[in-house]
Amino acid sequence: MNSADKKANFLELFIEVSRTITSCLNLDEVFDLITQKLTQILEVDAATIRLLDVTEKKLMLVASHGLSDAYLNRGSIDTEEPVFKALGGRPILIENAKQDSRVSYQHETRQEGIETILVVPIPIQGRIKGVLRLLTKHPHTFNPDEIDFVVALGEQCGIAIENARIVREQENQLNYFMMIHEMSKLINSTYELDKILDLIVTRMPEVMGLKAATIRFFESKGKLKLKAAHGLSKAYLERGSLDKEAATYYIREGDPIVILDAKSDVHTIYHKEAEAEGIASILAVPISFQGEVIGILRLITAEIRHFSSADINFAMAIAEQSGIAIQRAIDYKG
Repeated sequence: MNSADKKANFLELFIEVSRTITSCLNLDEVFDLITQKLTQILEVDAATIRLLDVTEKKLMLVASHGLSDAYLNRGSIDTEEPVFKALGGRPILIENAKQDSRVSYQHETRQEGIETILVVPIPIQGRIKGVLRLLTKHPHTFNPDEIDFVVALGEQCGIAIENARIVREQENQLNYFMMIHEMSKLINSTYELDKILDLIVTRMPEVMGLKAATIRFFESKGKLKLKAAHGLSKAYLERGSLDKEAATYYIREGDPIVILDAKSDVHTIYHKEAEAEGIASILAVPISFQGEVIGILRLITAEIRHFSSADINFAMAIAEQSGIAIQRAIDYKG
């Protein structure tokens, strides 16, 4: 394929990818289009897209074309120097992958017949969040135009991801708005405290895609007492008091707190118990009535999760409604 034909194909693919991004928010479709078409236009054998997970410490394979399962499952490439540099924002070319010491899994690379690898960054809002890799099974020299084109497609991947995130956030906000109305009606439909508490801890995991939820009340001398729980073992629930956790202090001040990793966060103290229970992240919000914090609603995930502003606002709104309903039920019983 001559240079003019390649440039025409570059433009055609770029337009197709851009059109797909604006007309379809299915990331898998966008990524598959890029990995498949790139191999055709650039006359390479394979392509992969990897993105950092929510911890931003590990690359996850999200799309591939032209490679065997054995090679794709060879292990992590996170510490490879070319990948590390690409995550720093630079495209990296490996001209002889079979002998380059920067490439891990030399045996698997030779078995797959990989000769040349081009690694380019995928930026999202100015930060590198993944890498796009092109691989050949024959010696291949990527010229500057080809590298610039692949870099541009890496940027398109980032745009697609950000667009999907924005739409997902908007959908969540709409769903949460409707759920606030629904849960408020349910919570206020009864004066039975146990039913109110059970409804909150069972419905919140369903709505937010959580592992579990708990509600604790502040009782005499400011001690926390478990009142309702869903999705957790008895052993974990009986692990000990939360009174001295730093998270409890901040919540008593009326502030929500996000614990990204309950197995190591300084705001928590039961790290080994969290690991044994399979707990990753926690969103804890205050339950208040007339400005006084009367309890804590904890929302728990099985995987690391960056709770969005929509997540936090929804949880705070439900906690506020819960505080009113809980106090009303307590007053009614008393």
